[in-house]
Amino acid sequence: MRPLISVVIPSFNHARYIEQAIESVLTQTYPNIELIVVDDGSTDESRDVIRSTLKSAPSGRSKFVPQENSGAHAAIMRGISESTGRFIAILNSDDFFYPERLQVMSEAIGHETLALAISQVDIVDADGHALPEDSAWPRWYRGALSSIDTTPTLGFALLDQNFAVSSGNFLFTRALYDKLSGFSTHKFVHDWDFLIRSIYCAEPLFVPTPLMAYRIHPQNTTESVRSLLETEEREAVARYLELFNASRSLNPLAPHPTNWPGFYPLFLSRKNNSLGRHVAQITL
Repeated sequence: MRPLISVVIPSFNHARYIEQAIESVLTQTYPNIELIVVDDGSTDESRDVIRSTLKSAPSGRSKFVPQENSGAHAAIMRGISESTGRFIAILNSDDFFYPERLQVMSEAIGHETLALAISQVDIVDADGHALPEDSAWPRWYRGALSSIDTTPTLGFALLDQNFAVSSGNFLFTRALYDKLSGFSTHKFVHDWDFLIRSIYCAEPLFVPTPLMAYRIHPQNTTESVRSLLETEEREAVARYLELFNASRSLNPLAPHPTNWPGFYPLFLSRKNNSLGRHVAQITL
């Protein structure tokens, strides 16, 4: 039998979207999945929708965990604590997977012990339709993906631009999660913090095919906490660099002066976005 994949859906006030999110997990082509939905204190009809939708889940392969509002990072970690799979996937309650996602992503990881994979995504609107190519989010995403072609490794590209977009694009091994001691308490960048710390352990894998839809709508949680972005990015970069102060990276390709004495200063000199400035300020 193929390894069990645990899918964790952190839910908060997405009654309009949560059914599609759950259904997209239940209709995966991958045959061995467990689903844990953690509702983080929703005040809309989300919990009723979740209970109703999970009735169609295979017996013994789904779990609903309601909790008081504690934040996305806490809901994700609660779900993982309730899971048992070798692989762990996150899906935000307003996004949805394409049917072949877990099949393709798990094959990309294969038998690696410490591993994290992301895929290309489609950017969609509240109704699930693709946003116009000339609108802000698709334009940003195309620019972010271009980092793959202008840096020597995927780790450098992700340190430059978070084209993973969200934790809902992560498939990782439980061994990696345990090695990193879970997610941080950041409201905005807990996903990017986890992502870049994972690079310290293993070079990430990228599947250049859209395997999920990332939904843009007026209630996106990220929009409501955007003022915290600068502070949290700086803290995440500091946490990443602190790992190197403790010991040499497990991933010899991880971006750091000790691994890239020639290229790393050049990389910093070319950065004119906020992430690059944070890295430069802490490194100098």
